[in-house]
Amino acid sequence: MGDLERVTPEEVGISSSAVMRFLDELEEGITEPHGVMIMRHGKICVEGAWKPYAVGMNHGMQSFTKTYAGTAIGIACTQGLLSLDERLGDIFPGKGTVQEYSDRLTVRNLLRMGTGMRSLPGFDGDWVENFLSHPIEKEPGSEFFYNSVGSTMLGAVIRAKTGKTLHQFLSENLFQKIGIDETHVGWLRLQDGMEVGGSGIFTTLEDNLRLMKLYLDGGVWEGERILSEEYVKLASSRQIDHHAGPLAEGSAGYGFQMWMCSRTGCFRADGAMGQYGFVAPEEDMVIILHETVDSSKCDTILSYFYHLLEEGVDGEASSKEEQEALQKRLRCLSLPAPLTGKKGDRKAFEGKWEIADGRFHMGIVTGGIMQKYYPVTPIDRFALRFAGDECILTIEEAGRRKELRAGMDGAYRRNILQVPFYPVSVLEMACRFEGEKELCMECRLPETCFAYEIRMTATEAGIKITKEYSISDPEPDGCHQASAVREGKRQ
Repeated sequence: MGDLERVTPEEVGISSSAVMRFLDELEEGITEPHGVMIMRHGKICVEGAWKPYAVGMNHGMQSFTKTYAGTAIGIACTQGLLSLDERLGDIFPGKGTVQEYSDRLTVRNLLRMGTGMRSLPGFDGDWVENFLSHPIEKEPGSEFFYNSVGSTMLGAVIRAKTGKTLHQFLSENLFQKIGIDETHVGWLRLQDGMEVGGSGIFTTLEDNLRLMKLYLDGGVWEGERILSEEYVKLASSRQIDHHAGPLAEGSAGYGFQMWMCSRTGCFRADGAMGQYGFVAPEEDMVIILHETVDSSKCDTILSYFYHLLEEGVDGEASSKEEQEALQKRLRCLSLPAPLTGKKGDRKAFEGKWEIADGRFHMGIVTGGIMQKYYPVTPIDRFALRFAGDECILTIEEAGRRKELRAGMDGAYRRNILQVPFYPVSVLEMACRFEGEKELCMECRLPETCFAYEIRMTATEAGIKITKEYSISDPEPDGCHQASAVREGKRQ
């Protein structure tokens, strides 16, 4: 359960020059890489993060969470607490509406995205009741339908069968056993405290590598069986077909809360915007990648993994100079530094302002189905001042004030947010003038996939504000534009 051994790629039969080409591909511009970790033969041989991201920093994993939730079910089955073919109606007696297929909705069908539903229930009110009353239109198990609410139901199953929350159960039966610090793991939660098993976990590169190593090793960790061999085989092999048109990686089939890959024998945990836990059993390898990428680029990103397997494993070792160059590069990975700007009219922006029209906010975003349960708080008032190479933005949200610093010297400044019940706290900010009357703030939440720019344009009437995300926009309509006037000047 202790530290995993660190070695060079060559010590486990991987070419450093092939890893360099892999990094080159990640930096070509299709994706914004955040962190990578590679293991072979049980030893970590590559690890690095692109600043301002960090190897030991939590990262929002989106649907990678499903593999954690599925693992909890696998552990419960291994311990004899649960059967894959138990009916949800028996686990939740008195819940839901009796339908034609409701008696065939089992834990197995939840795991393989075969609920028979063709639309998603919501999380309002008694969400378990809502789920079990939602129309089941097809024979369960006969058709794939991606159902993140169903993945969260896996946590409800754990709670019903064990009396423990998903996090408690995983802490005792997984995290503590395979070396994950359970106090550091973050979760999005529903109003009833349930962890969002479909998309809500925040974990590190090594956390995720340890989880996928458990599957690679057949469910055994340091001699202790955590998952049954049968469950691992089912979870990591095709249990239901799924066809996603021209995308090969979306058409290779689905196991238990994991995707099969187009490369024979490989499988992956997979979160939106490119959070990957890729396992290649034949090569005895695990690759973990955190990034922000358009999800339509899945095939391209996974092709980089395949290039590494085909070109870099069990071939000729790289020279000593190439090995040293890789180690230096891994220590120095960084996203492009924030832009520096022109001279601008600081006095046009300095002072206290209040929002006169529209809405915008500075940072905590969830997106998708969870936006309703973690609503953003718009800024009411703000103040701007400049001090040397920093722009200081003081925001007021619902009576709460927070001072945020942005570097104007080509470097981010780190701000710590204090948001109750939300597992994200870091906001990196940089600032520049793009013209005499235009101020641009680069904002990055390095515990998430999200980065955005706020542009402020000074006019005779006040300040016009626009907000734009770099790759993926998780916000609801109406949080992207606003106008502000000097405090006390609002009509």
